[in-house]
Amino acid sequence: MSIAENRTIMHRNVASKLYGFVPEEIGVALEDFRKILERSGVEPDGTLFFSMLSEPTADVMAAELFMGIKEDDPKFPEEEEVSFRSYFEVRDLVTIRILEDFDARSQTAYWELANYLDGNGLRQKTPVFVEYKNRPEGGTFVEMSVGAVS
Repeated sequence: MSIAENRTIMHRNVASKLYGFVPEEIGVALEDFRKILERSGVEPDGTLFFSMLSEPTADVMAAELFMGIKEDDPKFPEEEEVSFRSYFEVRDLVTIRILEDFDARSQTAYWELANYLDGNGLRQKTPVFVEYKNRPEGGTFVEMSVGAVS
């Protein structure tokens, strides 16, 4: 796993929702969110990422889940508490890429990012973002990023 600086997360038409769950049940939260979007008549575009709002070692993780959608003016029922951004961008990220076995390697990647910030005199300015990406040859990989400032 290598670390890169000055990365950006940038997407158009992103729906998001806050969740609390035990880390092993992130799939349940993602499925719930997907169903909310489906019931609201919007179609995901394949973009998927989340921000960890609690420490990764917490028993219950607070996170904001994000899904890109094809619609540019969605209407969500108020009780679902879904937010919409026509444009989402976070700059000045330090990023580590996890090519396989995400569940087993995510803790290690998190601590590598933390140590990198500390070792380079940087301080964290955003939550940790975890973005799922598609490989051109098929399959997925994960980029874990955090905003950093000197």
